[in-house]
Amino acid sequence: MTSGSELDVDGLAGLFFEAAETERKLPPAVRKQTRSAWPDFPEEDSAYGWTDEEVRLGPASTREVANYELAVELTWLMDEDGRRVVWATAHSAARRVRGPRWKVLGRIMGCSDVTAKRRFERAIFGLWARLKYGD
Repeated sequence: MTSGSELDVDGLAGLFFEAAETERKLPPAVRKQTRSAWPDFPEEDSAYGWTDEEVRLGPASTREVANYELAVELTWLMDEDGRRVVWATAHSAARRVRGPRWKVLGRIMGCSDVTAKRRFERAIFGLWARLKYGD
């Protein structure tokens, strides 16, 4: 994705979804104090996935960071409600195969799941129209 003017409506939604996933890969703003400790070793007969070990996300690539920065710049072209809806939806969909949790988003926004989806679509379409046709 090179510039905001070449994105279609689906591309804009995908850009924000990818940006939410990239935001989770970025290092934290405040680093916790590092401590040293010996890790617990799993038993010999246990298989992978049966222990409390967590697989962490890898670092963000330069393309992902560039797309994240583009999404942040495009965020300021939306009104405040649109920004909230788009980023809440993007974070809801991050690392999920089935997409955003519309029912949960609707409960948070105080509306139905269908209305939450319409607000997201309206915000994305408004951003696309603003990029394509200007103010």
